[in-house]
Amino acid sequence: MASSSMNKNVKEEVAGVPEMIRSFLAADRDQLDLAQLLGATGLNSRSCGGTMDEEYPELRLPQLTQVRHKTLPPELVEQFAHMQSNCLMGIFPEIGRAWLTVDSDIFVWRYADGEDLAYFDGLSETILSAALVKPKPDIFKDQIKYLLVLTTHLEVVILGVSFAGEDPNGEMQLLPDPLFTIATENIDLLCTVGTEAGRIFIGGKDGCLYEICYQPSGGWFGRKCSKINHSRSKLSFLLPNRVNNWLNDDDPISQVVVDDTRNVIFTRSEKGNIVGYDLGADGSGMTCFAQISMDSVKRKAAAIAATVAHTHFSQIVHIAAITRRESKNLQLVAVTQSGVRLYFMTTAPSILSPTVPPTLQFSSPPTDLLDSYSRRPCYLELVHVRMPPGFTQNNSTAPVNVHKAHHNSGTLLMAASYQNDDVVWCVGKNHFTSEKCLSETQVSLPFDGRTWVITEVPEPSSPLSVACLPVGISDIPPDPPIHVIQHFQRPPEYVVVSAQGCYMFNKMRPVDQLRHLLESRQDPDSDAVAHFFKLHKNGEASAACIILAMSALVGDGALANLAVAAFFRHGEEAYYRFPESQQAASTLGQVQNNPPNGHTAMSPIHGQKVQDLTTQSPGRLPIFSTPMPGAHAPNVTFRDMKDPARMQHTTFAANDRPAVLELSYSDTMKGLFKMFSRVVRPIWEGRLVEECVVMEGNVQHTLYTNRTGPEILSHILRDLNSLKTFIEAHCIPRLYAAGRNPVLTMPRFDSSYHGGSTRQNLQRTTHGSEDGISVIRTQKNSKSFAAQATQAESKLIRSLYALSNHTSQVLGLWRFICDHEVHVICRSLATDTLTSLKSMTFQDFALDGQKISAEVISIIVNKYIDDNAEVDALNCRLRELCPSLYSLDDVMISRAYELLNNAKRCGGHQQDMKLAECLSLFQKVGRCVNLSAVSQQFQTIGYYEGVVELCAAAAEKRDERNLALHYYKTASDSDDNADGKNAYEARALCYKTITDMMDELMFASENIRQTPSVPAELGPPSLDNQKTSKGTQNLQPDEAQRFAERCMQLLMQSDDELLHVTIYDWMLRKKLADRLLRISSPYLEQYLKRVTASHPDDQMYCDILWQYYERAGDHAAAAKILARLADSAGADRDLDQRIEYLSRAKMNGKSASSVTAADTSGQLLHELEEKLEVAQLQRQILQTLELGGHKAAVRELNSELMDITKLYSVYAEPFELAECKLAIVHCAGHYDPSLIDALWQNILDSEIIRLQKQSRENQIAMLSAKVSQLGCKYSNSSRYFPVEFLVDYLERLSCQNNWPEDWVFMSILAADVELGHLLELYSDIHRQKLPHWNECGKPFHILRVIHRILMAFVDNPSQYVTPPKRRHFISNALDIIAVALVELQSTVPPSERLVETRTRYKNLQAKLQRLEDEVARRF
Repeated sequence: MASSSMNKNVKEEVAGVPEMIRSFLAADRDQLDLAQLLGATGLNSRSCGGTMDEEYPELRLPQLTQVRHKTLPPELVEQFAHMQSNCLMGIFPEIGRAWLTVDSDIFVWRYADGEDLAYFDGLSETILSAALVKPKPDIFKDQIKYLLVLTTHLEVVILGVSFAGEDPNGEMQLLPDPLFTIATENIDLLCTVGTEAGRIFIGGKDGCLYEICYQPSGGWFGRKCSKINHSRSKLSFLLPNRVNNWLNDDDPISQVVVDDTRNVIFTRSEKGNIVGYDLGADGSGMTCFAQISMDSVKRKAAAIAATVAHTHFSQIVHIAAITRRESKNLQLVAVTQSGVRLYFMTTAPSILSPTVPPTLQFSSPPTDLLDSYSRRPCYLELVHVRMPPGFTQNNSTAPVNVHKAHHNSGTLLMAASYQNDDVVWCVGKNHFTSEKCLSETQVSLPFDGRTWVITEVPEPSSPLSVACLPVGISDIPPDPPIHVIQHFQRPPEYVVVSAQGCYMFNKMRPVDQLRHLLESRQDPDSDAVAHFFKLHKNGEASAACIILAMSALVGDGALANLAVAAFFRHGEEAYYRFPESQQAASTLGQVQNNPPNGHTAMSPIHGQKVQDLTTQSPGRLPIFSTPMPGAHAPNVTFRDMKDPARMQHTTFAANDRPAVLELSYSDTMKGLFKMFSRVVRPIWEGRLVEECVVMEGNVQHTLYTNRTGPEILSHILRDLNSLKTFIEAHCIPRLYAAGRNPVLTMPRFDSSYHGGSTRQNLQRTTHGSEDGISVIRTQKNSKSFAAQATQAESKLIRSLYALSNHTSQVLGLWRFICDHEVHVICRSLATDTLTSLKSMTFQDFALDGQKISAEVISIIVNKYIDDNAEVDALNCRLRELCPSLYSLDDVMISRAYELLNNAKRCGGHQQDMKLAECLSLFQKVGRCVNLSAVSQQFQTIGYYEGVVELCAAAAEKRDERNLALHYYKTASDSDDNADGKNAYEARALCYKTITDMMDELMFASENIRQTPSVPAELGPPSLDNQKTSKGTQNLQPDEAQRFAERCMQLLMQSDDELLHVTIYDWMLRKKLADRLLRISSPYLEQYLKRVTASHPDDQMYCDILWQYYERAGDHAAAAKILARLADSAGADRDLDQRIEYLSRAKMNGKSASSVTAADTSGQLLHELEEKLEVAQLQRQILQTLELGGHKAAVRELNSELMDITKLYSVYAEPFELAECKLAIVHCAGHYDPSLIDALWQNILDSEIIRLQKQSRENQIAMLSAKVSQLGCKYSNSSRYFPVEFLVDYLERLSCQNNWPEDWVFMSILAADVELGHLLELYSDIHRQKLPHWNECGKPFHILRVIHRILMAFVDNPSQYVTPPKRRHFISNALDIIAVALVELQSTVPPSERLVETRTRYKNLQAKLQRLEDEVARRF
């Protein structure tokens, strides 16, 4: 329903911004792994750290919040007076409770306020350990949220824990009866831990690791609850426990830790031995994969840290699992009594990202390239030794006598004893994003008395902390640093328990530190705030200001004002700088060009030490200052932008080549972009929907559901709206207030990047000019560069605001869609739309999803309409959420749909009125209406004329300047005519709706309905039964024909030329050429001429055009087109069709000559006649060659018309086609008696050869027929029918073969040769007395033939000689007879044949004399 141009407008408005967002997301995602920061990149690259000042810098920033103290409840203090055996104390941070055991009783209360005290006194033995674990799923009732596991000397008791209202903050309730009880078999179980899957592991005093297995019910040979020893052999049960204990050293397990992200368990004994267990990829197995003794750890640590006293590695007091959320390659950290941290690996390190510098790559690359999730632990190797604070040159205060510690997410808390009191050290990774080695902050807190417990309150895992990975990236990276997620992630909270009670404090995030500075100083220009911005570069401090301003918008306005002031005061400025090729090879924090995942990623350049790029702050912290010569500022540089980020202005290089200046953006803009990328981080690069397979009975269905929960979407939407409000309230006004030179901060041009003084650079710039002129020029250049840099940055900020506004609306719409059941909406989507939606990320949806958004909105609106619900409230809600996606036009469309729906339920005049009003509304918003959907609705109700009118109006609305017609006529595909092309395509879509409807009507009019019958096959109906829509499937053929005719009349009344063109195209596709030719339209002739010109090789269009001209009476034009069709070469038509075209052209030429007396018409007719004559010769050759099987020559002759010369030289002569050559010679008018005689002889010889296998009678008959046929053909041209030669040649042949004496002359007579002429020819031949007659033994053969000729005359005089010539013929015949008789009588000796011939002549003479007398009497 949204405007079709929305997609293009949004992309143009936010050009360049999405690429930058992806770059910042990649930078946040591609942080260096902890192993890389420590330099522990493999088993062969062990390292030692913590000995340099840069690794423990002194910061002038608060690290921890104020400590909150809560004493123990008085009633618990009284319990210590009753203690007899033992007391223990700990924290259940998952539920915010502390616990205390006094002998056999356990007490649990909320440590934050000391309330909600619960206890359990159902045990008789002293409690040795207590743990709160999660239950296994589907075993207990839902009310039981946790299990409380208590161990004593004799048994393990498992209690159920529930809460009032199922809220962990509510009242805690312990079930009075234990769920399970199992005997310990005289083994003291000292420490308990549970996994996320509900498995329970307990460390025993015997040094073994046990598992408490429980199940819903016992089997035949099992119990509901059992204890399994995972540290002993499976056959150890054969020995008594006392014997097993005696055989093993007494080294109790004092700590068990679980890594649920890798399904690994580690145990630590009192002697410091560490054992690792693998639970398997699915967490259901149990295998001991490695163990390492304290002595081995000390030896390896001493080898790594050779300069450190070995006593610092003497005792391990704490171990902690390093989860995948913290590091991919490190799995365990151990803390010694001196505060030294020992880092271990259990698997081969995963391949680092290609963006990691080669110097940081693993020295021994692993061969296992499987995903790190599938790589199981196989060893336990020490790879890094981290010394505590106090081992640096400038700091000698180090923790000693550490007895308690806690480590998680890079933060270490350890309690060190100093006489009777403790000092808790907090060591954690700082928030500098550009460090290449681990740099940590340190702070110490003194506590009275001895520390009993140190723990961290776990923050519930939020989906907001998980970034959607780009498509193609499957390896989930560790959790990002706190500054990436600090806009929603609460600061970590820690609890320290001692005899004085519970102490609670938080570790400050950067935003908390900034807030403290602003609230305490109340001055954004203070040195402390400036120092904060120096520490947190690359826009991190600016992002913290935005977070404070966003969070304070609804609260503390004073804090928001301070944050905004600091944001603009310390944000630095944009400037141009020289590229890396003219500087040192350090691009710390720069976005690389070719990251592995296809996005721009932030990574350091290899080969550069950190200390080389830093200067020392007053607090000895390495900070990045204005770059010195040869250095490079740690600003993110974005290349390949359409903005003027890369320019060529002047020459700075020594070799006189122009230098391309790169735009370095200000921290202000980086903060804005980072804030936007981090707000949308959970959804931006992730898919919108995911497949979900459900079973309904025995049928499996695939549903598509929302990938992100509505609560998460709502949270992101709130943050995004806050960011948009911040930009709108503080950034945009500054941009517009500055007019043509918008600025956020004072811009500068950093000349120090090239090295040397400013004056030297100025002189270098002007290449030897006077100093004064050089300075002036460079000042002008600097101002110009600064202005351009600021303008480029301002444009990006405006684009970011546009993207924020648009994304907010898109996200609001998607949140609204989620409330209307995504899987239901997906079922209503078109197949191609659903396919696009399945693979679409939120970024795609925001930038390219306007079409899908419109379709989804249309589905929701239609559902409201189908349910007869009012759409006004829906319209208001959609306008409120996404006004740019759901415009006033969309409101009008909703109203039109409502009218259409109402029209379906009424009839008659009222229906016509509603349809007319509905059509009027749709026509007003024709630019954005869904024509396909409306057309289907109109067809369903039988409103076919409405479809035509709506589509015609929509086409006009979408091309108001009529650019499409110009594009169509010019047929220009150049970029300059892109608007015309778009307009043409928009109109084509409108017209397609009409043609689709006409297709359905046409099919319905031709479809003969049959009575219902059982289908031949099961399954969906055939395609033939699916060609009609719901609107036409119930129409009778005559009704469909009537509707089609009415629509066609309406279409032909339109003055839209392109609509006519579309309908003409449709009619030709449907083979309705006859119907098209009956149309009387001013556009038809131009259309036919255009399509014929654009498809010169397509015979169909030319055929229609000449028929059009023939119907219109333009015979000359028709003749020309027909002649062109005949002449055009190609295999699409044969020679017969070409001759037919020429014949029709000749007819039209004659008609044109009869109408007009123009010379051109006569000339055209003459040319056509000649072409037709030659074409007939070509057909004769083709037929002859076809009989001979010459396929290639036949194809050539069919492919084009040829001239007479080519026919003779290429075909007739090479193929020896004598008959065809004779025809060509005759057609050309060429007379050569010898050639003609030779051709006739070849013809006759070929015929004789062809007839060799025939009988004598057939040979004579067929040869006679050939002579007669050709004789008749050339009878009018006696020169090409040489009778004398033929008589001589044929008579010789007849004499040689002893054939009948009459067949030759009878054949010649059949060719319309006069008998008198033939008689004279024979007489002349006889008088020649040629020798070959004697050679054949028949010297009087010709006389006998003459006798036959005259006898034929005598028998039927009227058949051969006309009466006027008969007397002369008889007289001539008698003379010939007289001469013949004299010759016959004088021949001696007379033979029998001679006597017979003489007798015949005498008889013939008598008959001719009588006939002469009769002729004389009659005439």
